[in-house]
Amino acid sequence: MLSKKYIGLLSGIIVFLGVVLLPEPGGMSVAAKNAAAVVLLMTIWWITAAIPIYATAFLPLALFPLLKVLPAGETAVNYGHNYVLMMLAGFILAKAIETQNLHKRIALILINAFGTSRKKIILSIMMATAFMSMWISNVTAALLMLPISLAIIMKEETETSGRSSFSKALMLGVAYSATIGGVGTIIGSPTNLILLGVMEKLFPASPPITFFSWLKIGLPVMIILLPVTWYFLTKHFRISGNLSEDQTIIKEELKALGKMSHGEKGVMYVFLLAIFGWVFREGFVFGETVIPGWGTLLGLNEYVHDSTVAMVCALLLFILPADKDKRLMDWKSASQIPWGVVMIVGGGYAVAEGFKVTGLAEWLGNSLVFINALPSLIVLIIVLTFIMFLTEVNSNTATANIFLPVLASLAVAGNTNPLLLMIPATLAASFSFMLPAGTGPNTVIFASERISIVDMAKCGLWLKFITLVLLTIILYFIVMPWLNLETTLPEWAK
Repeated sequence: MLSKKYIGLLSGIIVFLGVVLLPEPGGMSVAAKNAAAVVLLMTIWWITAAIPIYATAFLPLALFPLLKVLPAGETAVNYGHNYVLMMLAGFILAKAIETQNLHKRIALILINAFGTSRKKIILSIMMATAFMSMWISNVTAALLMLPISLAIIMKEETETSGRSSFSKALMLGVAYSATIGGVGTIIGSPTNLILLGVMEKLFPASPPITFFSWLKIGLPVMIILLPVTWYFLTKHFRISGNLSEDQTIIKEELKALGKMSHGEKGVMYVFLLAIFGWVFREGFVFGETVIPGWGTLLGLNEYVHDSTVAMVCALLLFILPADKDKRLMDWKSASQIPWGVVMIVGGGYAVAEGFKVTGLAEWLGNSLVFINALPSLIVLIIVLTFIMFLTEVNSNTATANIFLPVLASLAVAGNTNPLLLMIPATLAASFSFMLPAGTGPNTVIFASERISIVDMAKCGLWLKFITLVLLTIILYFIVMPWLNLETTLPEWAK
């Protein structure tokens, strides 16, 4: 009997060959049909994990030139895109934080400040995870918080002589807060960077979404969803009481760390420099008052990018000393970062370029334009619901790669601002709460063997509906008005 992977492998090849060999539909070019064949092959292989999902991201490099979709050079350049390199540098910074053990100190300080009741422990762990997930990959944040959380759980199990609902709530709290924190900043989740890259590919004349401007999108979502999720978890698992009679585990961990090492301080300074560089690059506008950013003050606005800040800080990590014999980061440690995730993002940009150049995006948009006849609130709910449930069975990065170009085309065909569909889809792609395969943080906590698929699915389904309602309200009544997005098709999208 064939396994799921072999079925997926063969199904993808059959669908690919079928689309390539069949005549193209009316209004679609041969190049567009071939691009669609590659996208369908990638979709099937991503969903079934027929081959490693990172390897699937290289399909455009092999097939786009052979099928005359894009020349090899124009395809390859997408894998070295600004945002791909920005994510790469972000992973290096995250690895340095882990290598110098700064993450543990930050987490323990936050946890210690909130006391030791079970509810407060879960809240403090979630806040620490969400905070770190804003600045490093959500998967990395979950991985860094996992050993701290397991230490607390083992202490609890020693006192209670067995597993309790507290361990389930804490594990899910780590996963969900890593996901929620990841939407807070551009670099928190790969899906955020995919949106920026797809916008730059499809609409090069559009105003850039900067690190600071994304805060207007991600922060309201994060600030509202995090406490709601914490409250839901504590009620769902009926959490109450103190962790134990002996409430010293956090203080003992902090004491064991001792004073901040030279390496910790060095990474912290580079980390703060990165935040400053991202937030203050473009400056601020308050009514008639304009405060210029450092890019303007130095005359570099046309030359620098958020990826420039990331790369400067990454290089500083290789230059600055941690002690007499070591630097803050060495290449052996850097080689352990998740390079495959970076390539998935690059593959998504190649797909977006294929959508644009071949006219496939325009054809899809015209084919689905009837959806735009519905009220904008209904369209928003449809997009959020579809993407949020699809991302449970498909990688969130793959979901964003596939559907953001489609939604952009749909918006253009319906004379609507593309961001009104693309921003909700980007956020929705991150909110996988039900299954381990949906997103990296879920996989991390499931691997701890402290949570079952049934527990995750039951809890995640209710949280999915709560998030759907809240996300609709936040986007429709807070984020979209705050961004002052025009509802009709803007000039940059025509």
